[in-house]
Amino acid sequence: MEEFDACIEMLAGSSLKHVYNEKLGKLVVHRKSAFPLPKNFNYGFIKGTLSHDGDPLDVFVMSSKRLRLGSTVKARAIGLLYVKDETGIDNKIMAVDSSDKTMGEILELSMLDKEKLNSLIYMLEHNKDGLKGRWTKVYSIGDSKKALLEIRASFKNFRNRNI
Repeated sequence: MEEFDACIEMLAGSSLKHVYNEKLGKLVVHRKSAFPLPKNFNYGFIKGTLSHDGDPLDVFVMSSKRLRLGSTVKARAIGLLYVKDETGIDNKIMAVDSSDKTMGEILELSMLDKEKLNSLIYMLEHNKDGLKGRWTKVYSIGDSKKALLEIRASFKNFRNRNI
């Protein structure tokens, strides 16, 4: 199973969204989301990637452990959410914390409880409520193989960004 480094910008249960500011070398508050992240879902980015939107590839990391804001965790992909927002494609990798033994049996997104996944999709599609002209739509779901293809392409984009 391939692992990658995920930097945590938003903790499970939180509605406070942070972003990593490269110039400052630290996380800064971005905004308050209309809905908090569902239990066990942490949000961040995959280090060393460049996504369609020009930012590092977004990732949701499931863990039963309490993760620290700004921490880097080893994660393993279980699926992909195909997402669009007001700026274009903004896909999200779904992953599990590799060090969390309780997550070891989850190999695919399809193995998640449907209610958990639906609550995450609802949060994603409504987290910009009240922000004029801002929206997010999850339009499809991919398996772990699709997620790995997206991750590899984003690593390649990052390596080739200045060529």
